[in-house]
Amino acid sequence: MNIKQNKNTGIILLIITTLIFSGCIQNPFVKTTTQDDFRTGSQGILMEFLTNAPPSETYEEYPFQVGVILENVGAYDTKNGFISFTIEEDYMELMNQNDDVVSFSLKGKSVSLPTGDQLVKIIKANTKKIDEQSEKHDSTVLANVCYQYQTKKDVTICIDTDIYNLKEMQKVCNIKDITLTPQGAPVAITKIESEMLPAEDDNLIKPAFKIQIKNVGNGEVIDKGKISDICSSEPVDYKELNTVDIKVMLSNEELECKPTPLKLKSNEDEVRCILEKGIPKDRATYTSPLTIELDYGYTYSISTKVVIRK
Repeated sequence: MNIKQNKNTGIILLIITTLIFSGCIQNPFVKTTTQDDFRTGSQGILMEFLTNAPPSETYEEYPFQVGVILENVGAYDTKNGFISFTIEEDYMELMNQNDDVVSFSLKGKSVSLPTGDQLVKIIKANTKKIDEQSEKHDSTVLANVCYQYQTKKDVTICIDTDIYNLKEMQKVCNIKDITLTPQGAPVAITKIESEMLPAEDDNLIKPAFKIQIKNVGNGEVIDKGKISDICSSEPVDYKELNTVDIKVMLSNEELECKPTPLKLKSNEDEVRCILEKGIPKDRATYTSPLTIELDYGYTYSISTKVVIRK
């Protein structure tokens, strides 16, 4: 009997092991990777010049290349991004004038792409003659990247329907502030403060949240609809800078947020969101998911010096 039982146990263990390794069932001892695991860090698109493109030194009336490598190190995809190249036109020229602004798309870090997309862009240029009385001229090549990006955070918050502590029951949670680290993007949700407000209807309470947002990246926040203008050297209205669209959901209910869009001052600000329809007080205190989504444009520049010799 014991031999038969041991044999059956061995068969069962073999089946379970086979299913785990084939992916049919989840190993309870291994943590499953989710998209939230990639929402860390304070950068979106990183850009740097390629080695010797442009060269640190070259000669007048001579061809050279300008190249950049882009990497999406954040947790969100970007589409219809732009790179613009600016040169000192008295001493350099692009071989193809359409190369001054180049579009791109890059996928962010995810379960299926843990490192995010990379992309190399190279354009061709020529140096011009420098001043007759000069032996050399120091010129500057500038690359500017503009792209749409997003920040998202899911948290669990406490909905306290007994704000005056009148109910004789133990609460399953307590209201508390939530401090956060960056979410894999250059604009971060840094703190969430919760408050339950009385409503005009005495049978309701209104959940309200003060959400602090900060530019934690190495560039500037811009209107997501104006990224092509900013990278094409079009005049920029100050109203197009530091603009963030925000959407906040409490479970399946969208909250009313003010101000919207949010205008960052000194790279940070806060928005207040409230569920105007309220929640009945006769409900027991409970926890609920709160989802915050930020949409915005982002831009920054890099530059390097090129010495043009005779």
